[in-house]
Amino acid sequence: MSAGHRFDRDELDADRHHRAVLGLVQELGSRLRTSGEIAQALTLTVTYADRTQTTRNRSLAEPTAHSPALAATARELLTGFNLQRARVRTLTIRAERLQPAEHAVRQLTFDHAVDKALLIEAVQDRARRRYGRDVIKPARLAPSPGVGTDR
Repeated sequence: MSAGHRFDRDELDADRHHRAVLGLVQELGSRLRTSGEIAQALTLTVTYADRTQTTRNRSLAEPTAHSPALAATARELLTGFNLQRARVRTLTIRAERLQPAEHAVRQLTFDHAVDKALLIEAVQDRARRRYGRDVIKPARLAPSPGVGTDR
C-alpha cells in the first residue's frame, strides 16, 4: 500500500519535504486502519528533478497502523537522505509486509497515554469517514497564516 506526493515544482525546502511526508503518513495510516491491516516496514522513495530516484526502507519496531509510529519511522528515513539543496519532485511512502491487524501484538504498558492516543486516532478516523479526510489533521499540516486569504 502506498501514498505519494508530487510537488508543483522542484522543491528545495526541507520543511515542505517533512510536511509532505507527514501528510502521506496520515493518509497511509488511515488507509491501513480502514482496511484492517498493519505494516511491518516502510519504504520512502525520493524522485529528484532529473527523474533519478533514491529509495530507503526500514522495519518498524513493531507492526502497526498507528500514524505517530509510522511518522517517526518516516521522519528517520527522510532525515537519512540528507536532502540539503536537493531538488525534490516526488515523495512516495510504501507500507510493506502487510498483515491482518488481528495478528498485531502490542507491548502492554502502564502508560495510559498510548491507549488514549489509539482511542483518539479511532475517533479521528470516524470523523474523516463522515466529514472528509481533511476535517482533522495535525497542526503542522494546517495552512500557514496569510496563505490562501485575501488581504
